[in-house]
Amino acid sequence: MIIAEATSAPAVRASGLAQIIREPILWLVLSILVLGALTSPHYLSALNIQNLLRNAALVGLLATGMTIVLITGRIDLSVAANMVFSVIVAVVVTSWVGRELGLRWIVKGNTFAGSPLIFVAVSLLTGTAIGALNGVGVAYFKVASFIMTLVSLTALRGLSYLATNGAPFYLKGAFFNWLSDELWLGVPVSFVLLVVLVLFAHAFLSRTVAGNRLFAIGGNETATLYSGITTNRYIVASFALSGLFAAVAGLVFTARLKSVEAALAQGYELTAIAIAVLGGVALAGGTGSLWRVLTAAVGFSAGLNLLAIWGVPTWYQNLAIGAVLILAVSLTRLNHKN
Repeated sequence: MIIAEATSAPAVRASGLAQIIREPILWLVLSILVLGALTSPHYLSALNIQNLLRNAALVGLLATGMTIVLITGRIDLSVAANMVFSVIVAVVVTSWVGRELGLRWIVKGNTFAGSPLIFVAVSLLTGTAIGALNGVGVAYFKVASFIMTLVSLTALRGLSYLATNGAPFYLKGAFFNWLSDELWLGVPVSFVLLVVLVLFAHAFLSRTVAGNRLFAIGGNETATLYSGITTNRYIVASFALSGLFAAVAGLVFTARLKSVEAALAQGYELTAIAIAVLGGVALAGGTGSLWRVLTAAVGFSAGLNLLAIWGVPTWYQNLAIGAVLILAVSLTRLNHKN
C-alpha cells in the first residue's frame, strides 16, 4: 500500500502539471505578458501589474457571477446595471438612515461619508434581491432569461438616473480607500477578494449537491426534471448569486473611482460574457471552470492594459472585446463539435 502511494503520487502531480500546461488560456496570458514586456519597459513594473490586477478584480467578479448563470444554460444581461444600481441604493438608504438618526454629516451635497457597514450590507442585499427577482421571472414565469434580464437592465438604468438625476455621487472614507488602494503582500486587496470568492464559488459548484445540480440543469434540464429535482429554486439561486457578485463588483468599482453615477459601466455585461466564454464556459450551459474564468479575467485585463499602453483608442479596444468574444465562441463551438 505504501509503495503504491509512493509511486502514484508523482504520477498524479505529473498529470496535473501536464493538464495545466495544456491550458490554452494560460498560454494566452503568458503570451500577452511576454509581448508587453518586449514592447514596453514599464509593462511588468509593480505599479502596472497592480493596476492590471485591480481591473481584473472588477471584471472577474462580474464574470464569476455570469458564469454561474451560464452554467444553467441562461444569461444575465443585467449584471452591470445591477452593479451600479445596488451602490446607488446603498447611498440613498444610508443617507435616509443618517437623516432619521440626525446624522446630517453623513451626506454633504453630493458626497457620502457614512457607515461602511450599513452601506455594504444594503448594497449586497440589493444586488442579491435583484438577481433573485430575475431568477423568479425566468424560473416560475418562464420568461426567456435574455428578455427578462434585458428588461431588468433597462429598468435599473432608468431607476439609477431617477435616484441621482444623472449627477455623480462622491464617496469618501477609510473603507473605500482600503478596498481600492490597500495591498496584501504586494497584491491589491480587491484581487485577493476576487480569488477568495472564486475559491468559495468553486467549492460550491464542485463540492455541493446544489452546485452539481446547476451543471445538471445546464446539461439536460428535462432529464434533471425527470429525475425528480425541482429545478426552479436552483435557477433562482444562480441568478441571486450573479446579483451578489455584481454588488461586490459595484463596491470595488465605486471604491476605485471614489464616486458613482447612473451612466457608469455601460457595456460591462458584454465584457463579463466575453471573459466567461474565453474561460471555456459554454453558452449552452452544462460546463465551465471558475479557475479558467479567473485566468481569462487576468488575460483580458492584461490585453486591454497593453492596448492602453500602446495608445490604442478606446473604440478600438471595444472592437477588440468584440473580436475576442467571436473568437472565444467559435473556438468553444469547434471544441464541442470535435
